[in-house]
Amino acid sequence: MPQKVITTYLELTENDIFRPSEGFLQKIGVREVANDAYINFILFAGIGLPWRWYSRLGWTTGEWEKYFAGNKIGTFLCFHGKNLVGYYELDLTAGSSAEIKFMGLFPRYMGSGLGGMVLSHAVNSAREKGAGRVWLHTCTNDAEAALGNYLARGFRIYKEEEGVEEIPGKQELVEGVSRFIESYIESYGEGLK
Repeated sequence: MPQKVITTYLELTENDIFRPSEGFLQKIGVREVANDAYINFILFAGIGLPWRWYSRLGWTTGEWEKYFAGNKIGTFLCFHGKNLVGYYELDLTAGSSAEIKFMGLFPRYMGSGLGGMVLSHAVNSAREKGAGRVWLHTCTNDAEAALGNYLARGFRIYKEEEGVEEIPGKQELVEGVSRFIESYIESYGEGLK
């Protein structure tokens, strides 16, 4: 089913003032983990489905591995105490420019103030890896607080696009998830031969 979507692109350059959430380094623990099709799929689906992140739901294990091999991707788990609250994925392929490809909280942690802290960590990680420019995009399907969070951290809008996105039906979503699970089981089984 087609749906109108407005996508907003934001950036934070060396010349922009980064305003991190207060105490983010003490309140959120972040751990970079090896890219793994299973982990990345679970994070993508568990955090993204409420916000209509459909682009990767049908990816097979092989498609995930091809994506990791062809790009310089970092996957970061975010903890509040011992609880995994969210994650972010950085694409550092462009060298001095880093894209926050995906970032979010599990639904039960929404509205807790942790989103600004996770975003602050993402910017911090990108800068530690040498990125002078950090950019991302959001759209009208994302959480209402997303755009305000980005602006509050110092990001500025540099482009907006209006387009049409195809929203999959329930059966298509089930088939996409099944496609991944089947490919994962097949790849797991290959190691047993």
